[in-house]
Amino acid sequence: MQYADVILPVPLHATFTYAIPEGMHVVDGVRVLVPFGRGKKYVSLVDRVHDQQPQGYAVKPIESVMDVTPIVTGSQLKLWHWISDYYLSPIGDVYKAALPGGLKAEDGYKPKTETYIRLTEQYRNVTALHVALNVLARAKNQLNVFTEYLALSGWDQMEDETAEAKPQTTEKQPAEVTREELMNVAGCTSATLKQLEQRQMLETYEVEVGRLNHGGPYRPELIKTLSAAQSEAYNQILLSMMKKQVTLLHGVTSSGKTEIYIHLIQRALERKEQVLFLMPEIALTVQMMQRLQRIFGDKLGIYHSRYSDAERVEIWQKQLSENPCDVILGARSAVFLPFQRLGLVIVDEEHETSYKQQDPAPRYHARSAAIMMAAQMRNETKVLLGTATPSLESYHNAMMGKYGLVELKERYQGIELPEIQVVDTADLQHRKMMHGPFSPLLLTRMREALERGEQVILFQNRRGFAPVVECRQCGWVPTCQHCDVSLTYHRQLNQLTCHYCGYTYRIPTECPCCGSTNLRSRGYGTEKIEEQVHEMFPDARIARMDLDTTRTRNAYERIISDFSAGRTNILIGTQMISKGLDFEKVSVVGIINADSMLNYPDFRAYEHAFMMMAQVSGRAGRKGKRGLVILQTKQKEVSVIDQVVRNDYTSLYKELIAERQAFRYPPYFRLIYVFLRHRQENIVETAAVEMGSRLRQWFGGRVLGPDKPSVAKVKSQNIRKLVLKMENGIDMKKVREYLLLAQSQMLADKRYSSLQVYYDVDPL
Repeated sequence: MQYADVILPVPLHATFTYAIPEGMHVVDGVRVLVPFGRGKKYVSLVDRVHDQQPQGYAVKPIESVMDVTPIVTGSQLKLWHWISDYYLSPIGDVYKAALPGGLKAEDGYKPKTETYIRLTEQYRNVTALHVALNVLARAKNQLNVFTEYLALSGWDQMEDETAEAKPQTTEKQPAEVTREELMNVAGCTSATLKQLEQRQMLETYEVEVGRLNHGGPYRPELIKTLSAAQSEAYNQILLSMMKKQVTLLHGVTSSGKTEIYIHLIQRALERKEQVLFLMPEIALTVQMMQRLQRIFGDKLGIYHSRYSDAERVEIWQKQLSENPCDVILGARSAVFLPFQRLGLVIVDEEHETSYKQQDPAPRYHARSAAIMMAAQMRNETKVLLGTATPSLESYHNAMMGKYGLVELKERYQGIELPEIQVVDTADLQHRKMMHGPFSPLLLTRMREALERGEQVILFQNRRGFAPVVECRQCGWVPTCQHCDVSLTYHRQLNQLTCHYCGYTYRIPTECPCCGSTNLRSRGYGTEKIEEQVHEMFPDARIARMDLDTTRTRNAYERIISDFSAGRTNILIGTQMISKGLDFEKVSVVGIINADSMLNYPDFRAYEHAFMMMAQVSGRAGRKGKRGLVILQTKQKEVSVIDQVVRNDYTSLYKELIAERQAFRYPPYFRLIYVFLRHRQENIVETAAVEMGSRLRQWFGGRVLGPDKPSVAKVKSQNIRKLVLKMENGIDMKKVREYLLLAQSQMLADKRYSSLQVYYDVDPL
C-alpha cells in the first residue's frame, strides 16, 4: 500500500496522509482531490509519496488525481517548506500564495478560446461549392459573406488550381479564418453568419489560444556596449560570482545598472541558463518590460499580480513545458514559478520594502526567498542584488564578506548627481512665506523648468486629499468604526476612506460632538497637492501616481507612458515615483515634506527616509544636464538630511549600524513579532499577557510586551503585539517549536478558541 502526504489549502502547519488507491498513479507535485473535515473536498498538492502506514487512525483514500505530470517541482516544494519554517507560516498558506487560482480550483483553469469558421464537410469539394454559390445567388448578404470566406481561406484559389486535375474534390488545407475576422472583412452581422450555419454551409469551431504577449524576435545585436565604468563593474561581478553565491551591486542612481543586467542576462542565455529578474513594484516592470522585450523578444515572460489569473496559469504551464521562457520579469510572486535550469537571479532595487509580503500570510521577503531558492537549486545559480541605496542588512553582509560587493560610483555618460537644496519650512511658515505646502524657491524652480519645456516631479508620501478632517471648534476628528485610525478625505470621490479596511463614510455636515459646521481638512495628500498645482500652473499638464490612480491594470503604463512622451509635464506621486523610473526631461524634483518620513516611530525610519529621498532625487538630471532637488523640511539639522544632500550612504551606514548593535536590532539580532487578534479587547488583552508569560519561560528577557501596535484595531479585530529579539546563532528550529507549542496551548483553552495568532519574521 502506498500513501501520500498532501498539502491542503488551509492555514495548518502540517501535511495530511491519504491512501493511494490501487491502480492510481500519484507522484510528488501533482494535484489530488481529497476529503477533509465534514463532507468537504479540497484540491491539494502531493508533497511526498511513501509506504509508511500512519498509526492510530483510519486513512482516507485519495478520490482522484488531477495531473499526469507534476505541476510543482521538487525544488519548489523545498522552497515552500523553507518559507513555512522560516516565516512561521502554515504550509497551506504558502500553497495558496504560490499557485495561481486556476491551478487551485476543482474545476481548474479554462483555456481561452477563439471562434473560427470553416466549410461543413459536404461543401469541401469544388462541385459542392458551385452548388452553394448558385443557391446563394439571390441572398446577396449571405453570398457576400460566403465569397469573402472563400477568399480569406484560399478555397477560391484551390478551386482554380484543382478544377482540371480533380474536378470532384480537393485535399488541400485551407487557411484558418476567425469568426471576428470574417465579420470585419465582410462587414456582416452575426445574423447573416447564423443563416449560413443553418443552411449547413459554414460551421464554427473553437481553437485554444494563448493569452501571453508575443514579444517579437530575439535581437541580441541591440545590446549596447558598456561604458568603461560599467564594463569594470561587469567584470568585477563575474569575478565575485566565482567566489560568492550572492553579490551586491551598489551603483548610484542613473549609473546604468540595467545595461549591466542585460549583459549578464545575455551571458546566461549563451550558457543555456534561465534568468529570474525581480522588481519590487508593478509600475517598474512596465518600463523594464519595454527595454527587455526590445532585445529578448519572445524569450521574455512577465509575471505579477496585475495579470489575470488565466495569464499567470499560462506562464506557469509554459515554464513546465519543453519550451519555457528563458527570462522571467516579475514582482515578488514570480519567485514561486517553476524553473528547470535557473542560472541567475537579479533582485533590482533590493532595498525596497515592497519585496516583503505583509498580509495575508505567508509574510515572506522575496529577496530572502530568492537567495534561498538559488542555494537550494544548485551551487551554480547566482544572485545579484542591485540598488543605489542598499538595505542595511545586505550592505552589512557585504561588509562582513558574506556577499560580494561591487560599486559603481559614477553616473552613465558622466552626468552629475543632482544638486539638493534644503528649504527650512519652519522658518518660512514663521515668516508666513509658504504657499500652502510649497516654498517660494520650489515654485520658482518649477516655473522656470516648465518655461524651458522640462518636467517636474513632486513627491508626497501620503495619498488622498487630506490625512485628517477636524472640527475647528472642539478638535473632533472622524475615525473608522472598524479600525483604530483617522479617516482620509478623498475629494475626488467626495468621501472619507479608511486606508486599512477600505470602508468609506459620508462627509459629515456638522460635528457630532459640538454641532459646529466649521469642519476643515488638515494636512496634504497627493490629491490636494494636485489641486493646488492646477491652481498655480493652470496651463501645466499634470498627472498623479498613487494607489488611487493605479488600480486598473493599464493605469501604470498609461501614466508612465504619458510622462515619458512629454504629454504630461508635472508628475505628482507617493513612493511609487521614488522607484527606478527613467525620464529624460526631469530637471526639478520637489520633496514636499521630508518630516513625514523622519517622524515615524520605527527603528528603520532614517534608513527608509534616506532611501526614499535619495531614490526620488535620482529621478532628476538626465542627458547632459544636472538636476535640481528642492528638499523641504522643518528639521534641516537632522543628520540624515545632510547625508541625503551629500549622497553619503557610508556615513548613514556607520551611524545606524552602531545604533543597531547598541540597542539589539538587525542585523545583530533577529526580530519576530507575535500578533494576537480578537474581536473582544478584554480577551485579546488577557491572551497577550498569558502568551507573553509562556514565552518568557523559554526566552526570558528576549520577549518584550505585550503592547498595542500603532494601529491597535483593524477590521473590528483588536490587536496586541509581542516582540522577540533573538541573537544571531540561536537555534531557530527550537524557537519555532516553542512558539508553535505556546500557540497550540493557548488555542486549546476554550476562552481563546476564536483567537488568531500569527507571526511576522524579519519585519519591515
